[in-house]
Amino acid sequence: MEDASDAARALTFVGEIHGYLDVREFRSGLLDALARLVPSEWASLNEMGRASDEVVFVTSPEPADEYREAFTRLAGQNPLVERFLRTLDGRSYRFSDVVSRDELHALDLYREVYAHIDVEHQIAFVVETASETFLAVALSRRDPDYTDAERALLDRVRPAIIQAHRHAVAHMRLRYALTREQSQATIATALRDAGLTVREAEIVSLLAVGHSNASLATALGISVRTVNKHLQTAYRKLAVGGRSSAAAAAWDLVPHLDPGALTTS
Repeated sequence: MEDASDAARALTFVGEIHGYLDVREFRSGLLDALARLVPSEWASLNEMGRASDEVVFVTSPEPADEYREAFTRLAGQNPLVERFLRTLDGRSYRFSDVVSRDELHALDLYREVYAHIDVEHQIAFVVETASETFLAVALSRRDPDYTDAERALLDRVRPAIIQAHRHAVAHMRLRYALTREQSQATIATALRDAGLTVREAEIVSLLAVGHSNASLATALGISVRTVNKHLQTAYRKLAVGGRSSAAAAAWDLVPHLDPGALTTS
């Protein structure tokens, strides 16, 4: 039977992580909340490639730069990463479930990273998978090992973490789409005021928020050749030589807008 205090802490945790709508806030808030739910000295969210050494991670607290570099280089040696890639089982597992302490200590990853930051025990689970990458959470501490009860608690809240992460990503994408649409409309108005025709302004404003010539043609129901003809005329009116300078000129017409607000990273 589940301990009543664990159930109460799980409910508190779930309520907390569902309050984050910004992806970056969600990621940092999730790590802090997890380290409180299952006491840990380190918590990290790791996005890794399935077939490469590429890894991007957020860690609380932040490690020294030398350990970030070594972890990025050696992350594929992590026994829990190897177990997931072999089994595709995203549930919570501990170092002690898959390797002995001697086997762990023999790894370059342990000698160059974990030994220096006092990590002897780790438990990890997968939050999201894609065709080429997966997103996983890892909690680490020196002692003691993670218990069966802590593992069961993480598996209980894992579906809520997956749902909250997807909700935060969907919110970010919606906000990005709305921001881009609003910016595009404002830029189009400024371009018409600058002497472009309605169609030219529409095309350049779409270009300014990131559309390719092909996507412009699809969005407007015209040929790429027609898009290019309108762009050439617009370039002359804006006194620019190409796509990037036309986009920059379009943003300059509405200096109160910030093109950086359209980034999703």
